[in-house]
Amino acid sequence: MKFSTKGRYSLETMVFLATSDTSCSIRSISDATGISSGYLEQLMIPLRRAGLVESERGVQGGYRLARTGITCLDVLNASEGKFQPVPCNGCKREKCKTHATWSLFKNNVNEFARAITLESLASHLVESEQGGGI
Repeated sequence: MKFSTKGRYSLETMVFLATSDTSCSIRSISDATGISSGYLEQLMIPLRRAGLVESERGVQGGYRLARTGITCLDVLNASEGKFQPVPCNGCKREKCKTHATWSLFKNNVNEFARAITLESLASHLVESEQGGGI
């Protein structure tokens, strides 16, 4: 199982925004992450709808995190949808031997992603002096 490019790039973008004290233009995000400007615009739509980023127009405008405490799970849910690794979803067997395992896997992945905030990821980047960003 792997997340799509959309989820990976959304997380990368959000961590970059978490390293900045000001709004970031699409161009500055693109320069720092290597993600094309056009694709970044598409990534921002579900993140904005989920209330994770705010945008500001104008010369000093750009994108910034909408709030603190955003988790990796918040970003992945906004960009990928709910994480559902249960391959036997809708299984008609009365006693499915794998359903409990996949449910446990889903719960552990969700709990892990819920425990990691963008601020904690960003602080590791700043501490390792990786350009104040990615």
